[in-house]
Amino acid sequence: MSDVERCWGILPKVSRSFALCIRVLPKPLDEQMMVSYLIYRIIDTIEDSNAPVETKKELFKQFVSLLSMRELDDESTENCKTELLTKLNYTYERELLENLQAVLQTYYSQPLMVRRSIRKWGREMADGMYKFQKKPIDTFEDQNLYSYYVAGVIGYLFNDLLYYNRIITRSLKRKLHRYAREFGLALQKVNILRDIAYDALSKRRYWPRMLLAKYGLSYGSLHLRENKDKALQALHEQIRDAQQYLHSAIQYILLLPENAIKVRRFCLIPLFMAIESYVKCANNYEVFESGKVVKITREQVHEIVEKSDRLGSSNERLMKWFTESMLKIEPVLVGEKPASDIG
Repeated sequence: MSDVERCWGILPKVSRSFALCIRVLPKPLDEQMMVSYLIYRIIDTIEDSNAPVETKKELFKQFVSLLSMRELDDESTENCKTELLTKLNYTYERELLENLQAVLQTYYSQPLMVRRSIRKWGREMADGMYKFQKKPIDTFEDQNLYSYYVAGVIGYLFNDLLYYNRIITRSLKRKLHRYAREFGLALQKVNILRDIAYDALSKRRYWPRMLLAKYGLSYGSLHLRENKDKALQALHEQIRDAQQYLHSAIQYILLLPENAIKVRRFCLIPLFMAIESYVKCANNYEVFESGKVVKITREQVHEIVEKSDRLGSSNERLMKWFTESMLKIEPVLVGEKPASDIG
């Protein structure tokens, strides 16, 4: 099995949704995004671990330095792999860390300009994640900045890769830049929303502290039944805050060339999965219950994949799909019957 094949095999084990999306991209963009995702997932694994802050700082530095060499150094790679495996706690990321050599070999097989962009935004991600190891998320502005480091930078990376692969022009790249960051925020904020129960147990704090304080809540009291109404009010504010970024995300897609259907599908699938996830979470107290996983059904995923293919090349039909999907969020927030979707 080649290094690239090994990486493709690892991808669905660390993210089913992104594995689905990345595979629809045209070559060689698919492989470039695949290895980018695995690299950024390693950075994310460092951030998510319970290791001391200074240990994380050293691991961020050590790993990012592996992306900056003229060619891959086997000894440095093996040392980094050992450090990651012994100093971090992880679950399904183990196979990813164990195959660090294959990930980096695939990275170093990419064109120089592709590597430079992956490295640039990976360093930005790692530096930002380290800042938030010591900085609490007090406001929505803090949450936005954190979400930028986690996901917004990927929007900028994608812009770079589209340009390098001559899918977009320099002029269009500048126009897309306005929306790329907020597209990433739209996707990250739904993760922050639906993972609240798991994050609370893991002592991760991504909801603004001022939002919780507004309703007399804390991470330790969100799950208490007597606080259900207050918790749902805070949940509603999280969803309302995210809606503006969903609108930016569809604007990003509408700007993409209409004949770049595979690229559009790559963007449409996670966007509409996020919208349906917001609908699923709205007014749903299970979001706060430990052991409950609030997610959309496989049938919904299949429908989104099918519609992204059928409607993806028409801005008019895309906007209609988006508008009707967004209309389902508001009624759920106020307890009304959701609007119907288009066929």
